[in-house]
Amino acid sequence: MTVNRMRLDKILKENEDVKRLGISVKYMCLSLMCDHHKSLHGELFDVEKIKDLYSLENVPEDCRCSVIQVLVDEAGKPRSPSIVEKAKSQASDKNL
Repeated sequence: MTVNRMRLDKILKENEDVKRLGISVKYMCLSLMCDHHKSLHGELFDVEKIKDLYSLENVPEDCRCSVIQVLVDEAGKPRSPSIVEKAKSQASDKNL
């Protein structure tokens, strides 16, 4: 099993867990180390978009990106906006 397959399986398992528990989340990309996804660093996506972005056909074998869950409110806004702001600040510091 490849690292990319394990990453995608982990995302899908985590999504099942939050749905079962009734927790609202979006997924934030942490991707400054990968040219393929670095423009997505700090962006929030729903699980369907993440599945598309990180599908095995779309991800190079050397991809080192990560995806974390971010709690969101009923309107889909992050409950801790500072974590998203910090990630976006990192991206702008890298001149993305």
